[in-house]
Amino acid sequence: MDVLIYVGDGVIYDGLDYAVRIEERLSAAGLRSARCDLTTLPVEEPRPARAYVFTGGETSVHSDAQWMRSATDTARRLVANADRRDYSVIGICLGSQILAEALRPHSIVPSAAIEVGLTAVTRVEDEQVKQVVPSFHYQAISPEIRSVAGACIEWRNAHAAVQAFRYGQRTIGYQFHPELSAADVHNLIDHQESVITRWQGDVAAAHRSVDRNINALSAGLFRRMVIDRILG
Repeated sequence: MDVLIYVGDGVIYDGLDYAVRIEERLSAAGLRSARCDLTTLPVEEPRPARAYVFTGGETSVHSDAQWMRSATDTARRLVANADRRDYSVIGICLGSQILAEALRPHSIVPSAAIEVGLTAVTRVEDEQVKQVVPSFHYQAISPEIRSVAGACIEWRNAHAAVQAFRYGQRTIGYQFHPELSAADVHNLIDHQESVITRWQGDVAAAHRSVDRNINALSAGLFRRMVIDRILG
């Protein structure tokens, strides 16, 4: 097994949980994966050869649920040893928030509104570099994450000061979903309509963002953002 996927709760749409697309893309790259349900996290879990991936999910990092506390403790242990033991730790959406909370408690803050659709993010080190990404999140990572020694912000936009951050050489968190296709995002918007509305989002505008930016969504996004981190 190359990659262990820690799977959060909830579904993206129509029974598609947050691990399926990640599993598919890892397999297409020739990487073998196994999954571990974060909500029933065992005391002993298998050790992958290359990486751990924390998926998205629907429960807030602020939840008092025991599994969320356990997930944060697990993330804290993994990121502390990643560079020394030469494995990668990657968080996607909720997974990135779990990593941020593990590094700096109280790093997850309210967002003024939901960010959903295909949205543009900017490379912090070079503002000329932009990338369209699939988005679906209504909490944010505080830019104070950069106060942690060894942490830096890699991607940002006007909606969120932290769209991606790195810690050391082998740990990275993405607020967005590099595993999803444009069709997935359309389906997500329909399935999550009540959530989008509750968080001051505009369902029609979200769909328009997908139609408007579909040609700018790179087919190689997951490879660059995740596979290359695992193999690098």
